[in-house]
Amino acid sequence: MKKRMRIFVPALLVAGALLTWILTRGGDGADGALVASGTVEATDADLGFQAPGRVLVIRAREGDAVTAGTELARLDTRELEAGLAVAEAQLEAAQARLSELERGTRPQEVATAEAAVRQAEQRADEARRDAERAGTLFEGGAISRQALDRAQTVLDLATGALDQAREQLALLVEGPRAETIRAQRAAVAQARANVTRTEAMLANAVVTAPFDGVVTVRHREPGEAVTPGAPVLTLLDPTDRWVRIYIREDQIGLVQLGMAAEISSDTYPDRVYQGEVVFIGSEAEFTPRNVQTTEERTRLVYPVNVRVTGDPGFELKPGIPADVTLSGAGA
Repeated sequence: MKKRMRIFVPALLVAGALLTWILTRGGDGADGALVASGTVEATDADLGFQAPGRVLVIRAREGDAVTAGTELARLDTRELEAGLAVAEAQLEAAQARLSELERGTRPQEVATAEAAVRQAEQRADEARRDAERAGTLFEGGAISRQALDRAQTVLDLATGALDQAREQLALLVEGPRAETIRAQRAAVAQARANVTRTEAMLANAVVTAPFDGVVTVRHREPGEAVTPGAPVLTLLDPTDRWVRIYIREDQIGLVQLGMAAEISSDTYPDRVYQGEVVFIGSEAEFTPRNVQTTEERTRLVYPVNVRVTGDPGFELKPGIPADVTLSGAGA
């Protein structure tokens, strides 16, 4: 039983060491440099509309290189364009009404109101004389009570018309109330906001490239109905690529931000690409996670991102396995 244990324990240690090397792929090169393996990754963005609708046109295909600001896709916006025309017309009408109120009453309107007052005064004077004459005739028995009442009614109507004409003239001379002007200004602001909202809806019906990149996936085709946020195109930024590697806890102190690196891959075994350390994880990961002994703590690994800086031909594509040599770590 003891002999079996002596054979089993060394074998377990060897297996554990092999597992750690496979998972971390970290080690020292011939010159003491750190060597690790990882996979090329890149920044990409799933682009979609912020508004629902039917896709009218998609101007890019997979593999197309586009520049920032280029229109890539557009929804059918005929309904939105009609709504914008209505909103602009409402704004114009509200502004015209506000201008009219702010200018106040025109002289011609005041003159017309003054003429109406004079005419009302004349009619009231005539009605007053007729009523006085009717009263004299009634007292003499020349006319009936009904005729006297009719003359008095005409006088009352003429007097009321005169009062109304005078009030209308006073309103015109005074001009619109401050409250009326404020209310119309609010109506103009509301109409302008409606125009802005409709313009924003139109802008949300267009997808533009947020950065220079390459279209990697075309998710939709013209004629399809889409919901807000549904991916239409995926755009990749070839200038922002990196290889994520994992360095053991006992070696992470040798890695520094800005450290130069060399990247190679099985795809192009005869080529070496330049890189730079741009990220070092602040928290370690356990491999395996149940760390209990001092020996097993060497299985702690830290994520490190090495940005690709020397691949203008975009040969290191996302997903390609790559080996990274941190030459400065052995110094």
